[in-house]
Amino acid sequence: MKRRKNKKQAGANTIDSQGNPLAGNGEQSQEKSGGLILFKYGFRPFFLLAGFYAVAAVLFWLVFYSGRITFASSLPPSLWHGHEMLYGFGMAAVSGFLLTAVPSWTGSTPVKGRMLAFLVGLWLAGRIAFWSSGSLPLLLVSLIDLAFIPVLGGVAVAQIVSVGQKRNYIFPALLALHFVANLLIHLEFLGFGLQTARTGLHMGIYLFALMIAVIGGRVVPSFTANSLFRRGIEAEVKTHPLIDKLALLFLLIAAIADLAGVGGPINGGLSLLAAVLLLLRMRQWHSSKILGEPIVWVLHAGYLWLPVGFAVKGLSALSGFPPEGIAFHAFTVGGIGTMTLAMMSRAALGHTGRDLVVSKWITAAYLAVTLAAVVRVFGPMAVNFPYNQIVMTAGGLWTAGFAFFTIVYWPILTGPRTDGMDG
Repeated sequence: MKRRKNKKQAGANTIDSQGNPLAGNGEQSQEKSGGLILFKYGFRPFFLLAGFYAVAAVLFWLVFYSGRITFASSLPPSLWHGHEMLYGFGMAAVSGFLLTAVPSWTGSTPVKGRMLAFLVGLWLAGRIAFWSSGSLPLLLVSLIDLAFIPVLGGVAVAQIVSVGQKRNYIFPALLALHFVANLLIHLEFLGFGLQTARTGLHMGIYLFALMIAVIGGRVVPSFTANSLFRRGIEAEVKTHPLIDKLALLFLLIAAIADLAGVGGPINGGLSLLAAVLLLLRMRQWHSSKILGEPIVWVLHAGYLWLPVGFAVKGLSALSGFPPEGIAFHAFTVGGIGTMTLAMMSRAALGHTGRDLVVSKWITAAYLAVTLAAVVRVFGPMAVNFPYNQIVMTAGGLWTAGFAFFTIVYWPILTGPRTDGMDG
């Protein structure tokens, strides 16, 4: 009886007293299992792939943008780049998170071994197919790339539904909507859609923003409270339930209005309201008290790009300045880039038995990616600042930040846990 009760409790909670996602059955086992360490838990291969692809895809884009190489694709270069940053880099990070968090939420066995290797292979096949779109049948490219999200949902997120965790139903829904967004991109890629690719790309960006808002609203206050408690700082960290719900609601309404083509004052007003509500959520997160702890302040920084993005979007809709594209770079380079780096670096430490303390190189990575977002978002607003230099500088900072992560975390993600446990 006691053992069953403990297992049930482990599946019901999402984080432990240290602010880490609770371990699933596989991580609790003291038994050693065979196979490559890389395929013992979902975060290992997918976080490593996310770090590598963040470097490789942006480096390629910078070389292409500088005019040194050409690349054949049925999509405009900017849309090709956007697709790969969302459904290459971004989805790899999301996969690592879900394949690690879902077993913790449900108390189920983590996906590992051959099934995990199959998922990794399917993600890699999508990248190879998309990069080879100039020489492969376009329908084949689309089928391969579109296959990953449904398989990920069927393998990992279906566990949420099986145990009836209504609080987490949003994640299967978000994956389903991501599939639709990716499909819209491919429809234009195949010649069936008229300007559906940009709609799909923007839809995908908003879905990632909603993911960050949902996950950030859960973990940032908790991790902050744990950090302050460990350091003996008395401060109540909380989010007002009504503000929490309204922020998510108006984020969704503003996104739908924009995707539906609602413009002018309505679009601008909804975006500004979403920005204010998202910012109000942070009112009692005590961001100023965690500036000395990089592994915590980077979470605040990642979340902060959401209200910045909607504020820019609102101003753009109302006045035409700044340009609308700046808002989407706030969501992507700022929100997605910083928050994925924050979550990957933290979860990898906690799930390999290490202390939640990052090295100076990872602190430098946080700063580099944050600065990349600052340059990419606010650089175009500067007078007489060459746009090409903005793109190259932001891309270089982004590449450096994720290169630091990939190099430092390679032995962590490919090596055994430090506590001798399996996983």
